[in-house]
Amino acid sequence: MTFDTKTLEFKKIKERVAVYANTLLGKKKIIEIEPSANPLLINRLLNETAQANTLLMHELYPPFGGVRDVTNHLKKARVYDILTPREFLDIVDLLNGINAQVLYFKKILEEEFTIDALTPYYQEFEQFTALKKEIKQIITDDANVASTASHELSRIRSKIDTLERRIQEKLTQVMKSKKDALADQLITIRNEHYVVPVKLSEKNKFDGAIIDYSSSGETVYMEPRVVTETINQIQLLKMEEQKEVERILRDLTIRLAEDVHALSKNLELIITLDTIFAKANYALETESTKPTITENEVYLRKARHPLIDPKEVVANTMYFEQGKQMIIITGPNTGGKTVALKTMGLLSIMLQSGLLIPVAEDSKTKIFEQILADIGDEQSIEQSLSTFSSHMTRIIHILEVLKEDALILLDELGSGTDPKEGASLAISLLEHLKKQHVYVMATTHYPELKAYAYNHQSILNASVEFDVQSLKPTYRLLIGTPGKSNALLISERLGLPKHIIEHAKNNIITSATDVSELIEKLEHEGNRLDQKLQEYELLLNDNKRLKDELIEEKRKLRDEQMRLRDKTTVLNADVVKETKMKAETLIKELEELKSSQELKTHEIADIKHKVRSFAIEEDTKRKTDDHVFKKGDRVNILKFNRVGELIKKQKKDTWEVKMGALSSTFKEDELEFVDRPKKEEPKAKMKSHVKKKAYTTLDLRGMRYEEAQDTLDKYVDDCLLSHVPQATIIHGYGTLALRQMVKEYVAKHPSITTYRDGGQNEGGSGTTIIYFE
Repeated sequence: MTFDTKTLEFKKIKERVAVYANTLLGKKKIIEIEPSANPLLINRLLNETAQANTLLMHELYPPFGGVRDVTNHLKKARVYDILTPREFLDIVDLLNGINAQVLYFKKILEEEFTIDALTPYYQEFEQFTALKKEIKQIITDDANVASTASHELSRIRSKIDTLERRIQEKLTQVMKSKKDALADQLITIRNEHYVVPVKLSEKNKFDGAIIDYSSSGETVYMEPRVVTETINQIQLLKMEEQKEVERILRDLTIRLAEDVHALSKNLELIITLDTIFAKANYALETESTKPTITENEVYLRKARHPLIDPKEVVANTMYFEQGKQMIIITGPNTGGKTVALKTMGLLSIMLQSGLLIPVAEDSKTKIFEQILADIGDEQSIEQSLSTFSSHMTRIIHILEVLKEDALILLDELGSGTDPKEGASLAISLLEHLKKQHVYVMATTHYPELKAYAYNHQSILNASVEFDVQSLKPTYRLLIGTPGKSNALLISERLGLPKHIIEHAKNNIITSATDVSELIEKLEHEGNRLDQKLQEYELLLNDNKRLKDELIEEKRKLRDEQMRLRDKTTVLNADVVKETKMKAETLIKELEELKSSQELKTHEIADIKHKVRSFAIEEDTKRKTDDHVFKKGDRVNILKFNRVGELIKKQKKDTWEVKMGALSSTFKEDELEFVDRPKKEEPKAKMKSHVKKKAYTTLDLRGMRYEEAQDTLDKYVDDCLLSHVPQATIIHGYGTLALRQMVKEYVAKHPSITTYRDGGQNEGGSGTTIIYFE
């Protein structure tokens, strides 16, 4: 036993995750998930789940619909066992599922998401276009073999159709000539024979064979002798048809067998992705995150037990302090001690199975070699084991299999026997475990264990909080604070007579040495905490003072900014006036060139360049209240007083903001505009790894339609000024809008003599090569 998944109810978690799987094979694979202690595997699984979770958060849902379990189909094909038409259609559904995954991957790449953990799966997909075409040519949508599947099948079925029409004609003649003998003017099929309903009284006079009787016995279904020979011919043809269909299906099965290995691999890829996105969906539903994996730190902030109703569960912060690998939890029954143990254990098992866990984002934890638990009494009547014996049996087993870096969870340690002996035994067990370099969380009622924890630097006391006013547990875990017995106080509040309470107080037996040492420790700890609180308050006051000073400085800077902005507006008016005069002069030059009919394309481009150089940079710094935020803006996040960059608009008035390596979402009223980076003049993106002359390639991919149009116009002008003989425009495929715009532009431009699509090594139809005069 390496991971105690049964005691910690990991199966229930897997069942909940499996609900989100789309394929039966995916559900089965999730149920088979087991935790691991391999750091590389765990990190890979967590990264996969986290990246899938990001895609789902952005509503990029993967397509898994329609993919069935075709494992047996592929096994049959591998040994050339003929598949049925329905099974071939299941294979087509798999091929469609593969194509859908490939398209989904392209969409993710276009959205520029980081999915390095998922990319290897998508890159391994193969598309079986030829196989799908062959199956669709042979198998119809209603799971039959098409008549066009072979010339022979077409001939046989055509002949059957002719004979069946002939039978219909002969039966129609029989109904007209023998209408008095018939119970109804009807042609039907009984036991694969064409028959007519004959009155019982006329059966001996009717020339034909009896095939069946009606339920009342008054009607006889007879096959007229005039069609018997034709029907026999049809039956022979149907036997031939069956043989031809079987031959066609056999050949198609042999063809499928060629791709069985590759198809099995692709099916496994789909199943794997289905399980990854199922785990991601579960994480999204439970608001789970990926904690940082460390060597020896465990700090789970706001950890929640995933099997408790989210509306009722109490989030607790659980941690092992540096150098302290044992926690002893005390407190009342039903106060949450056992839940705390199970939360630590179950979340660790989930994490080591590649699942995100319900903790706050800044949590940290380590990978445990083992997760072993003794929780609950589970008395065995068959084995005649008491509560104490049951606990000891499991603890002995834990000691037998124990390894370093294991997580050990012990519930009600030493209980079920004499308190003195139980406490002594519990302390002895903890002493032994302390030497094994493992992590231990244990619950107890024994006060001796509280004193033991305070007398050892490597052990932490903890407790579950109890509200003495409401007489109810709060389920809050308090690490660093030992629990105390509230039995007398609770009894008094419930109405037990005072003289009984006082008598009980006088009879309490306590170890004087343990109590005195515990009080001394508590006083020392209290003084240390008071000192820390005072230091914390001083830091808070200093922080508030600095914050107020910063706000005042920002106000002054904003006022100065507005004053300079007004001054700049006046100066800009003069510059604008001068610029207009220069522009008018250039326009006159252009008119003169036109009239002299000596207008050259490079001169037009030169004039355009001069006009553009007159553009005056606007001061984009504005007040926050009237600023329209745009992607790329640098902003100040008011609540954190940090500068970030707007990455993407999420919803109305909400933006994704990048702060260093982190990103989060904020409302616009939480942001203050700082500045907008100056846009550089669009330059041609060089795709070659060797240096070429400037302006030989322009990359328009990722630009909006209007931006790309303007960039292309400026680029062609630059080419004309540089006397470039030819250039390459990269517009990609996408929605074809950019490609269409480029084609229309170059077709109309007077200085572009000709153009063509790129060749095989030039980008194909995703590029356009243009030639100048």
